[in-house]
Amino acid sequence: MKKQREIKVSILASPHPQFDEILDFPPEGVKYKINRIKTSYHGWFTEKKIALHGLLLNFLPIPRMTHTKTDKDTDLIHSTRGILQIKPNKPWIVDLESGEIFTSFNWEAMKNPLIKRIIINSLSSKKCKKILPQSEAANKTFHMAIDCSKFEDKIEVLYLAMRPCKKKKIKRKDNKIILSFLGKGFYGKGTHDLLKAYEILIKKYKNLELKIKGDEFPEKYKNLEKLKGLKLIKGHFSRDKLFDEMYLSSDIFVLPTHQDNYGVVFLEAMSAGLPIVGTENMTVSELIEDGKNGFLIKSGYSWENYIPYGKRRKLSEDWSKIHPEIVKQLVEKLSILIENKKLREKMGKESRKMIEDENGKFSISKRNKQLRKIYEETLK
Repeated sequence: MKKQREIKVSILASPHPQFDEILDFPPEGVKYKINRIKTSYHGWFTEKKIALHGLLLNFLPIPRMTHTKTDKDTDLIHSTRGILQIKPNKPWIVDLESGEIFTSFNWEAMKNPLIKRIIINSLSSKKCKKILPQSEAANKTFHMAIDCSKFEDKIEVLYLAMRPCKKKKIKRKDNKIILSFLGKGFYGKGTHDLLKAYEILIKKYKNLELKIKGDEFPEKYKNLEKLKGLKLIKGHFSRDKLFDEMYLSSDIFVLPTHQDNYGVVFLEAMSAGLPIVGTENMTVSELIEDGKNGFLIKSGYSWENYIPYGKRRKLSEDWSKIHPEIVKQLVEKLSILIENKKLREKMGKESRKMIEDENGKFSISKRNKQLRKIYEETLK
């Protein structure tokens, strides 16, 4: 077999954990020169920085851009942090998780003609070779945000991938059925709807337990902290401890989110072999094959139904309400899984296949074959 040429890539990586899967498992024959922000993505500094840029865009029309300083011996630039500040002397590619990523999630700023012109000029330049939405949903919102006609041929969906969890599920001697929930943003993640569903479920299933790792409960939901079997998981965990605590010791992963662009926690749960339950929100509909590796909950409260249309206040109001139709669906779908161990195991295996199989939809192997090809085409 002919040996592949080595490709040297200067990768401008976001601190988000999703990019660990690229940096730790590069495509065959690819050598990364890593330029990565050394802060926690979910830490105070990064969150404030993103929020500040989103706010400044109301006064200074400067979209999200990153430094172009690269090593002379690299072949191309891969940016996960936005468009490049100045015209680079090397070909480059960029990926995006949603349509307004270049304005730090400020959708209103995407309507500014100058910001649009800067972004379009950058992405339609000859040196920009590929634009990689992380899902079909990201691609859809990107087209909602900006006119892509000048660079339509450069757009190619490249799904995030996840390493298979090498650890086995933790064997328990009890007869409990454990649900796990992991998400920051109480209302946006649908925590209150899940709590109401659990309040109903625990009356029927005495062996049920719900583990929640997320935000503090608002005052009006504090009484629910005393629900039987509810465990609030606090503190910062290493990856190994997170898997032990939230995935490998659980039976079902559930996250009725309205705000996620992707939902990397779903991929983590899938890699641990769990059936997953989530709302039809952005990329979640692409992660869950309804009835195969989990269940989809119908919902009309996803952010892309509000923010692009200037309904941010309405979104906040709607998210903060209890949604009886979602609670009902959660009770129905979770009841099916609680009562059917074989179905849980079957769906969990399907989740794992999508991560572990060579051609699995979210496998490292499939992602790397596509990414290697993208790099090769970039250098032609």
